[in-house]
Amino acid sequence: MPLYDFTCRVCGRTFEAMAAMDAGEGTCLCGGSAKRLLSVGRGYRADADWLESVAVVAEKDSDKPHVQAFLADPSRANYRRWMHGEGLRPLEDGEGRRGVTTSPAVGREVLERFKTRRGSV
Repeated sequence: MPLYDFTCRVCGRTFEAMAAMDAGEGTCLCGGSAKRLLSVGRGYRADADWLESVAVVAEKDSDKPHVQAFLADPSRANYRRWMHGEGLRPLEDGEGRRGVTTSPAVGREVLERFKTRRGSV
């Protein structure tokens, strides 16, 4: 049997339950009648897939409203609000770096070794 979302007509609780495909009603824990909700399923995501990976690094125990809004609904709009609230900004075109060096001296040494290997020095 598939898993469906239901909302209770008595207490208003929303929950998941297994039910037959033709079942339109369910029973809540409070004993009330529950109406099956229309849903698109767990595999569908209208927004970008990478938003889930950003939600993983957000502070789960933070009480900041922008963090809680992003964790509750990881959408592009909430992602922008989260970045703004955390004092971050997205990289502009051409701003990203291919490799990360710990200091300028290390970067120069890597470049010199590369030139030596290629015979450019």
